[in-house]
Amino acid sequence: MVNRSERLPENLQNIVDTLTQCHESQMFSWLDRQEELRRPKNPKLSLSRAVLGLAHGKLDGQDREVLEETARRNGKPFDALRPLIAFRDLVVAVGSAGGYLRPTDVREAVDILRPWSVTTKAGMLVESGLVGDVAFPKVTQKTTPAWLSNEAQQVTPSTPTLSQVAMTPKTVGDVVVFSRQLSRQTNADRFVGRELLRTIGSAIDQAVFNGSGASGQPLGILNTSGVQTQSGTTLNAGTATMKRKTAEANVNDEQIAFISTPAVRETLEGRERATGGGRFVWHEDLVADRRAYVSTDVPTATMISGDWSLIYLGIWGDAFALEINPFDPNAFKTGTIQARILMTCDVAVLHPSAFVAATAIT
Repeated sequence: MVNRSERLPENLQNIVDTLTQCHESQMFSWLDRQEELRRPKNPKLSLSRAVLGLAHGKLDGQDREVLEETARRNGKPFDALRPLIAFRDLVVAVGSAGGYLRPTDVREAVDILRPWSVTTKAGMLVESGLVGDVAFPKVTQKTTPAWLSNEAQQVTPSTPTLSQVAMTPKTVGDVVVFSRQLSRQTNADRFVGRELLRTIGSAIDQAVFNGSGASGQPLGILNTSGVQTQSGTTLNAGTATMKRKTAEANVNDEQIAFISTPAVRETLEGRERATGGGRFVWHEDLVADRRAYVSTDVPTATMISGDWSLIYLGIWGDAFALEINPFDPNAFKTGTIQARILMTCDVAVLHPSAFVAATAIT
């Protein structure tokens, strides 16, 4: 082959240049489109907007996109009448034999619950994506160390005592009913979303504090064997004793926090730690110099202290089910919207001795 360097005739060169420019333009346009497709998108879901959209048969836009992706990730077909609502920022774990012995990188409590649950604010461990029943192995009796007095002495073997905390799926649900007129005349978006999330947070807190362990409920702190107690009679210095008892369980001392009722807070905000000392038992959201929270879900005249990261909330699946009922004939006639929310979870108190409960506080 002979390598020719002669330039093409001007008319042919113009054609070649035009074709080259066209090809380059199309190529870069195609590359830009591919880059756009590869660019990560982060559509956000509005729970209240999704409820109203379902109620009016207009679930679309980014809400539909998020819900379709949630169904896909959970291996379920998308159902426009019963979408799955995903939790965010969670560590996903699937139980298997021995799997719970491995370290778990646990992030902060689930975002969707934090504003509505005082136990998540206090540091409760939250994890979703569970599939089978869960069992946490734990050491109830540690091994015995020994100091060696000389080079020839041997360490005496010892064996730790193990037990486990079992969890099984339990489902909590709630139905919110509101009128079509309310959705037209008020800011129903915020109202419905707030009501649904408050319901979930309240149900979780009630289970953590006082769940019976029967009738489908998780077993809560106050009904768990091994939780320490403190007299609530004229409670003042007893709060420091509660902190001491919790610390003696070898918890992370900085994680100790108190949770009680608004009425108990009011009482302790007006009570001095020691007569004439000028320092009050509950002051600036601190009790015994540790964080303190209130919740109306705590039983009356009760206070609980502990390391709340030792409470585990397990959620089966990555989502909860949200349903709109389009089949009730009475609701259809009155223009009433019925929204149901279901969540499957369980609560485990990993180390009962890390919690101290004072009841009948006066």
